[in-house]
Amino acid sequence: MIEIVNLEEWTRNYFSDPENQKKAETACERYDRLMVRNIRRQLSTGVEQIHVIGDEVDDPGRVLEKAKYEVLPSVKMGDKTGKVRINLLDRTASFIQD
Repeated sequence: MIEIVNLEEWTRNYFSDPENQKKAETACERYDRLMVRNIRRQLSTGVEQIHVIGDEVDDPGRVLEKAKYEVLPSVKMGDKTGKVRINLLDRTASFIQD
């Protein structure tokens, strides 16, 4: 179990690691490729309005979400337990309490 005292400081430290920077760059590239594929699919179906940000209808397998986020499942923050959801594109993190 990972213990976090300050989430902002932990996030800065997490993304200062070169391995995690590479992971974030790879996630950005993958997300871009998936978005292009999604837009091409929408164009081929002849829609009048293109949805750039994928919703559940455009992303039924949650492929875009899986490319964008990484989740650390067992985290303790203060006296609370939960998970940390890391946004690899924006390089932010949020704590989700169990």
